Amino acid sequence: MISFPIILIAISATISKHITKTWLSPGAFFSICWAFFLIAPMIFASEYEIDIFGLWFISIFNMALVAGSIIAYHPYSYDKNGINNVLIEENHKMVNSFFLIFTLIGFVGICLLLQFASDIYISDYNVNWMAIPNLIAIDRYSDNVNYPTLIKYSLYFIYPANLLGGILYGKGQQSKILNFFLFIPLFEAILLGIIEGARTSILLGLVLFISAWLSTFIIRDFSNKPKRPYLKIIFILSVILISFTFFFILIQWLRQGMDTIIVDLLIDRIRAYFFGYLAAFSQWISSDHSIDIFGGLITFAGPFNFVGIMERPLGFYESISIGEGVSTNIFTAFRGLTIDFTIPGSIILAFLIGFVFQFFFQKNSQIRLLNTLPLSIFYAFTLYSPLISIFHYNSILFSWFIVSIPLIFSKYEFVDYNS
Repeated sequence: MISFPIILIAISATISKHITKTWLSPGAFFSICWAFFLIAPMIFASEYEIDIFGLWFISIFNMALVAGSIIAYHPYSYDKNGINNVLIEENHKMVNSFFLIFTLIGFVGICLLLQFASDIYISDYNVNWMAIPNLIAIDRYSDNVNYPTLIKYSLYFIYPANLLGGILYGKGQQSKILNFFLFIPLFEAILLGIIEGARTSILLGLVLFISAWLSTFIIRDFSNKPKRPYLKIIFILSVILISFTFFFILIQWLRQGMDTIIVDLLIDRIRAYFFGYLAAFSQWISSDHSIDIFGGLITFAGPFNFVGIMERPLGFYESISIGEGVSTNIFTAFRGLTIDFTIPGSIILAFLIGFVFQFFFQKNSQIRLLNTLPLSIFYAFTLYSPLISIFHYNSILFSWFIVSIPLIFSKYEFVDYNS
């Protein structure tokens, strides 16, 4: 019986792909992602306690999103030769310039953070650099760390740089040397995560880069393309997952002060972080809880915290036991949606999400760089949804806003389909 919701999601993915002719349409992409997100915990963490009601909610939410995507779909055609011949060189240089500016500001933020950490921890505590991630993590969880405004907002630019890097990488037409530079913001996000002893910055940088990259793969007629990009996408995502696991282990070691790692404990933490979300959400939604409508306060907790309407504590949710001696505070983005809009309301919202983003997916027969931005929002939300709503982070919302500036000025620049 536990397999029925997954089978329905797989069927939804197949139907959506058959109708829209691509796995990258909103309905097909969301379905294939959440089929994987459901199967993975059952394979690698089968002892975690999963409630069937939570699986059925995810399945119905997914089918509603697919239904919205299919209803919004309509056939289209385009002139392939025309698309590839309308690049505006001046705008192309402008987007590259913004990318370099954002990357440079992020680099300055990293340097200022290192100086700030050196002044506080090395001078005051007389420790070496390797101890800084542990000390920052301790102060962050006790709410004792407060970066100067210049450092805080300089670091924000790492994320829009990743967005533009993903767009430019997917767009193609760059040399291998320039393609290497497009990954520099990812290295900045990794370095920030190592300095702070936090995984979030690394994961957010990866999600933004991947979502922007995927948004440039909107090709109207896959049947006319000799090699489809799916194998390339799967290979790159696999490499990224392996790399993230490595950095997860490294950061965990730094966060705990470089103590000797107990292998069993480390494996438990990795499994809880990677696969505990399904058990946590399914147990939560099956329990008795308030049905008050918060109208977006949870899903968009970052902006509401910024304007002072609510407080967003670190960790946000209280931990819940998902197995013997194992707990987690990761409940997926679905918890916020159901708190904000109730279960029926979130299902209706899923339909609207599928409808609206399918509209963006096929808005024009000639795809412009600006059109990739709303799709990157959808892909980012989907990829991050096993953890929490990506809209919890003001730095991420800031990224989409500021990246829209160069893309608006590049509205006549089309995506290259030969990438």
